[in-house]
Amino acid sequence: MLRERKEDLSIYYFIVDLFADIGDFLNVVDGFPLEGLEIPTLSVEARSIDTAKWELGNRTRVQFRTWYIDVFAKNKSQRDELAYRLLNGLEACIPVYDYDEGFPPDVSPTELGCLEVEDLKLEIIRVFPELVDKLYYRATVAFVATYNQLT
Repeated sequence: MLRERKEDLSIYYFIVDLFADIGDFLNVVDGFPLEGLEIPTLSVEARSIDTAKWELGNRTRVQFRTWYIDVFAKNKSQRDELAYRLLNGLEACIPVYDYDEGFPPDVSPTELGCLEVEDLKLEIIRVFPELVDKLYYRATVAFVATYNQLT
């Protein structure tokens, strides 16, 4: 499995753990929900990878990866509570695990490094009642992170 996919999975499981106390009440999905949206839901989606040269005379590049976490909630208070918890949780370095060894809860994979959040943003998304069958509240937490390998 490529390191980028391990990063995606690490963020997914990091968010699952962040909301473990309300796990039965909240859906966390890997990717944008296309059908059967159950509210409340958090969807985790990798958005882009930008690279920049890291050292002079070296071909090594650093990756700046962007992720979006979409919040779908029943009301404003629920949306805000989920989004604010995400903002506070993403302040820490996000561990990246070797999922070639297996997946939780059956296996506790080895930590390879961490994703350091460089930029973090919350955006409220207006959902117009005339455009949807069921009114719900949305927000997007976007962040840019760089991978830092353990030595």
